[in-house]
Amino acid sequence: MKQQTANSKQQTANSKQQTANSKRYTPSLLFKQAKNVVKFVIKKLCILYAIFRYSKLHKIGAFTIVANNCIAGFLYQKYGIKYYSPTIGLQFPQDDFVKFCSNFEHYINCELEESIEKKQDIFTSLGGGKINFPVGTLDDLTIFFQHYNDFDDAKMKWELRKKRINYDKLFFVFVAYDDTSIEILKSFEALPIKNKILITNKKRDECLKAFALYNGLKPWYEKMDNGFGKKYYEQYNFYKWIVKNNKVRANGV
Repeated sequence: MKQQTANSKQQTANSKQQTANSKRYTPSLLFKQAKNVVKFVIKKLCILYAIFRYSKLHKIGAFTIVANNCIAGFLYQKYGIKYYSPTIGLQFPQDDFVKFCSNFEHYINCELEESIEKKQDIFTSLGGGKINFPVGTLDDLTIFFQHYNDFDDAKMKWELRKKRINYDKLFFVFVAYDDTSIEILKSFEALPIKNKILITNKKRDECLKAFALYNGLKPWYEKMDNGFGKKYYEQYNFYKWIVKNNKVRANGV
């Protein structure tokens, strides 16, 4: 009797194991696992390709891109370089970014705090939607952490990346919008900073040094029509700009 019971338990266990195995190795699951492996391999290959193609950037060492929006993260990802800047996955109001650049060492040493006021009207004016993400303040500046789930995560990443800043290789990038005032654009151009670039969505005659994108007023991060996968912001040669100026310390910061 005991032997039969033991056999029955063994058969039950084998049956459960077979069921688990069948569930584990279903075609859809195998396809999903294979897809994840392919994605992982492609990601690693893209990094290796970026290191090879942009080898000069990797040779010059750490450099810090200070940007008013997500373009800093786009560039670091494109070049296969880790983030040496805290301005990743976030957005400044236009006038606040000019103030941030004008007194960079002061603001970067201020304590990042969570804003109780969401400032929806300001974010809407930047082309944003409903605020469902943390908003921070840096002294008298506002920062929208639109790619973070909570403020603790945003602050942790800000502090971590702030420690990586290379003050000898600072590059300031200001991506303007269609309705950015001429006063703000001129204020940025007038900053006593060597390594800075102003990107506009259209030609602004008042800003002689600005680089205008030929994008039909489409967002800078969208893919170009017949651009073979390139995005509009890639019309400007950031790679050449950084390599050329990597030994120049930005004056006034």
